[in-house]
Amino acid sequence: MSFEKLAAAGRLVMAVALLATTAACATVVGGTTQEVYVDTEPKGADCSVNRQGANVGYIKPTPGKVGLSRSKETVTLSCNLEGYEQSNEVLVASFTGATVGNILLGGLVGVAIDAASGANNKYPERVMVILTPASFPSDEARDAHYAGIRQRIEAGAKAEIELVNTRCSSTNRELCTIEAKQISDARDKALADLDRRRLAAKVVPA
Repeated sequence: MSFEKLAAAGRLVMAVALLATTAACATVVGGTTQEVYVDTEPKGADCSVNRQGANVGYIKPTPGKVGLSRSKETVTLSCNLEGYEQSNEVLVASFTGATVGNILLGGLVGVAIDAASGANNKYPERVMVILTPASFPSDEARDAHYAGIRQRIEAGAKAEIELVNTRCSSTNRELCTIEAKQISDARDKALADLDRRRLAAKVVPA
């Protein structure tokens, strides 16, 4: 299945990546592994983590943490809970901005090793998956559910942009501006996807 189809098939995921803006070597400072904290709403779901067709971890039940080796490859997070649709989320690794520090600490050889291993990439550190009920008893219940998610997306994006600006130094303003724009774009895309999901949701009157 293609990345686009897999992403389209997933439920909504709110992923907050706490990206370090200081120059630091990924392997020397951050290591080659990381933990991802996974929670669901409602809690108590069983989630499996897969990368390149192989299982690399479980969270049973949520909330919980899973240890992952740093990699350029995307990760699929599948969560199940009785009465809710299965969630299939795609977590994308992002560049940590570690290359400058690696040149200082490890030289060009260190940069080459990081680039090859994926150590200068990281996944979101905290992931919240909003599970969608298999059906809603009314249009009002459906709309209220998605309105709550919309508020979470908007509040989460605002908090993430504020975090980027707070951590930003005068020497990397351009990078911070790009990162804030990426967050805004991701927010807008998530809201558009949310409205499509709302319109497609099943309403089964009691």
